[in-house]
Amino acid sequence: SKQGVKIICIPGTIDNDIGCTDYAIGFDTALNTAIDAIGKIRDTTSSHNRVNVVEVMGRDCGDIALFSGCDKLLRGKDRGKLHSIIILAEGAGDFNEMCKGIEERTGVVTRGTTLGYIQRGGSPTSFDRILASRMGNRAVNLLLQGADSRVTCIRGNQYLDMDIDEALKIKKEFDMDAFEIADILSI
Repeated sequence: SKQGVKIICIPGTIDNDIGCTDYAIGFDTALNTAIDAIGKIRDTTSSHNRVNVVEVMGRDCGDIALFSGCDKLLRGKDRGKLHSIIILAEGAGDFNEMCKGIEERTGVVTRGTTLGYIQRGGSPTSFDRILASRMGNRAVNLLLQGADSRVTCIRGNQYLDMDIDEALKIKKEFDMDAFEIADILSI
């Protein structure tokens, strides 16, 4: 855009790590793919009374889950829980060391599964299709209006656009409320 080409950006990443938008195109599809795979892994984990660490893409997020995992496993084991699944974001710790450490600390057989690129493919969810269509429509309309150096985004169910430079300064905040809810539900 600094060389005169009109640019309107649309956020697309399965990591959902773009701070200016609540959702990036591809995130919902990758999330649903991971949930489906984890459901299948749960069947084996349950039938073999073990822990399974599932590494999902997501770059450098998930540190809190990494550090709270063993204590929650031990509390569950004390209550008679025979199996558990831990979700680990890539980059949040050494995957193999985590599996080994859990097994050593809890005495429960621990296996690991890396979903990897399986999360990047497949048919998009309806949410991602609608998100892409609405963001694309907004981008085209902005171009038709003569706009430049903008990025489309969704915040609080509102489709917006903002200056690219300003959008890039926004850091993605860790959603502590969502983490606390997940923590309660995973007991």
